[in-house]
Amino acid sequence: MESINRLRKAITLHDIASLLDFTPSGLSYILYKIPNALKYNSFPIQKRGGGKRLIRAPVPRLALLQKRLAVLLYNCVDDLKSDFPPRRSLAHGFERGRSIVSNANLHKRRRYVFNLDLKEFFPSINFGRVRGLFINDRRFLLHPDVATVLTQIACFDNELPQGSPCSPVISNLVGHILDSRLARFAKTHKCTYSRYADDITFSTSRKVFPTQIGCPKSALAASWEVIRSALSSDTRPLTASD
Repeated sequence: MESINRLRKAITLHDIASLLDFTPSGLSYILYKIPNALKYNSFPIQKRGGGKRLIRAPVPRLALLQKRLAVLLYNCVDDLKSDFPPRRSLAHGFERGRSIVSNANLHKRRRYVFNLDLKEFFPSINFGRVRGLFINDRRFLLHPDVATVLTQIACFDNELPQGSPCSPVISNLVGHILDSRLARFAKTHKCTYSRYADDITFSTSRKVFPTQIGCPKSALAASWEVIRSALSSDTRPLTASD
C-alpha cells in the first residue's frame, strides 16, 4: 500500500514533485511557465471505421511527467487490489496483464457478439470529472490541492488528451462506474460484458439477442443499433457495429 498511502498523505506541490521524482521548480515550470500552446503537438490520424482522430502528443518534458504519473497510478491500482474486495476487472485495454486477446476470449463461441464504439472516449472525460475522481472516489480521497495538480498534469483544454501517457490509466479509473453498471445490465439479460479502451462488447448464446440492448436497424439491415434506454445517464454517446 506504499504508493496509494503516500499519495493520500500528499498535501503540497512539493509532495507531488517528490512522488514523481521531479524538483518542485521543474514541476511548476512545466505546469505554469510553458505556454499551453507549446505543451502539445496536435495532428489527426485516420480512424479504423472512418473519420479522423485528433492526437495530442505532449512535448518531451511534459511526456516524462505524465509517464511518471501513469506509473504512480498503476502502482496505486495494484495497491488498491488488496485494499478492497478483489473483483474481476471489466477493462482489458491499458490494464497490466490484459490485452485484446483476453478481451476476445470472453466472447469466444457465442451466438451473438455486439460491439459498440464509445464516441470521443478520451475527450469526453473532462477536468472536473478527473479531479472529482481523485477527491471523491473512495479508492483515492486525495487532498483537493493535490487532486488539482494531478488533473493539471493529466488534462489539457478541459479534456483527457488522446496521446498522453497517463490518459489510459485515468480513463479506466473513470470508466470503472460505467463498466460496473453495464456489466450488471448485461447480467440481467444473460449477456457477458467487457471493454477494451473505447470498444465495449456484449455477447450471448441466447437464441435471440436481447432487444433491450440492441437490434437490427431494419429487417434486412446488416448493421445494428444500440437501444439508448439501456444506457445510464452517465454513459457517453455510442455508435454501434455488428
